[in-house]
Amino acid sequence: MKQKRMIDSHFGERLRTLRKENCLTMEQLCEQFNDRFDAKLSKCTISRYENSTQEPMLNTVALLAKFFDVSPIYLMGQTEQRQASTASNIQNSAVVQGNNAQTLIVRNAAGGARELSEEESELLRIYELLDVKGRTSLMSFAFELEEKGGKHDGL
Repeated sequence: MKQKRMIDSHFGERLRTLRKENCLTMEQLCEQFNDRFDAKLSKCTISRYENSTQEPMLNTVALLAKFFDVSPIYLMGQTEQRQASTASNIQNSAVVQGNNAQTLIVRNAAGGARELSEEESELLRIYELLDVKGRTSLMSFAFELEEKGGKHDGL
C-alpha cells in the first residue's frame, strides 16, 4: 500500500528556513542527510520540496524532522512550536514511518509486548484513511490527551 502524500507550501518554506538556519546548501543537506540515514535524497528532490512541486513521503518528513531536531508537525506547518514534548513519539511511530503489518505488536517501556486491541486497530484503520493534515490533527489531539493524563472532558 502506498503512503499518502501531501503538498503544503508550509513544508517547503519550513524546510528551506531550517536548511538556511543551519547554513547548509542543498548539496550539503543531501550529503549529511544521506550519510546519517543511509538514504538517497538528491539536490533536485530538496529543490522540489522547497518549491512545493514534489510531495514528500511521511517517512521522509519524519527523518527530515529528526535531522533538524524539530517535530514533524512543525515541519509540516501545523504548529509554530518547533519541539513538541512528544516529537520523538511521532518520529519513532511505525505508522508515521509507513511500516505496514497485518498484526501489530505494541511494546511498552517495561519490555512487554501485546497484540493491538480492536479499538486500537480501529483507530489505526481510521488514521490510515486520513490525509497528512488529518493525521497530524489526530496525532496532535492524541498528544494533548496524553499530556492531560489521558483524561478528556466529554469522553
